[in-house]
Amino acid sequence: MKLKLGDREIGLDTRQRCEINFISHAHSDHVSRSAKRVICSDETALLVSGRYHIEFEREMPEGFELVPSGHILGSTALLLHSDQGRLLFTGDFSPRDRLFLKGFKPPKAEILILETTFGDPRYNFPDTYEVIKESTDWVRTQLESGRSVTTLGYSLGKAQVLCSMMEKLKFPVYIHGSILKMNSIYSQLGVELRGFIPYAEARKRGYFDNGPFILVSPQKMAVDTLNAKFTGWAMTMQFDTDAAFPLSDHAGFDELMETVRKVDPSVVFTVHGFKEEFAERLRQEGRRAVSLSSHQMKLRDFV
Repeated sequence: MKLKLGDREIGLDTRQRCEINFISHAHSDHVSRSAKRVICSDETALLVSGRYHIEFEREMPEGFELVPSGHILGSTALLLHSDQGRLLFTGDFSPRDRLFLKGFKPPKAEILILETTFGDPRYNFPDTYEVIKESTDWVRTQLESGRSVTTLGYSLGKAQVLCSMMEKLKFPVYIHGSILKMNSIYSQLGVELRGFIPYAEARKRGYFDNGPFILVSPQKMAVDTLNAKFTGWAMTMQFDTDAAFPLSDHAGFDELMETVRKVDPSVVFTVHGFKEEFAERLRQEGRRAVSLSSHQMKLRDFV
């Protein structure tokens, strides 16, 4: 998505290079690897540099404000102040506190561009700490019965939450190599995740033969363990794993509705996931809402 402000063009989480790119967080589908001038948080800048080995010039144009969005470490929404009112682009967000992450607290705005990955009533997530307790109890039960467990979650964001959860179980925790550098950067940023041994090193040293262990990985590995997946899609989808838990880094349906109420915009633009269905639900409640797709009309055609 691109935002034109006079003669300036701001890219919003687009992979294309724009005059200025806003990067809400360091997941690859939100990062332009050719961007030269970037609006982002300190944490996102360090994660992007460490993960993709790209450098850019950071800036904060007048009238722009970053709002922590609770998706992963360093993720932010973008709030634009102008004479015509305020525009809020959420990017991916979660209003729930999760261990070392604080949930998104949305500001008021006249125009809201809302991420609606889980904009369907089937995706109302249970209490985060109930999910953490249920999943860690399940993992503990397997370990105490002599079975090792691989916990599955993407290497940036979910894996760090899983590391923080699993180290409390007092069993050995090993990690996939792709997680090691991200843990190191998190530690630099004040979230201490040092001391986890990489999978390849643990296997080489024969640690897997020393009793039950936990492996944190973005994918199933060639090792005899039970597998547990952690994703919001576990609310409705079946996975080829032994267990699945709805631990999500996105807002659920009711949380999306509550976010709209708190922002109280004149118009809502929905993007990603169930964007058409969520926009229709908002219209049923009397709100002005439009779902955005690629290559369609400009925002000003709706405002």
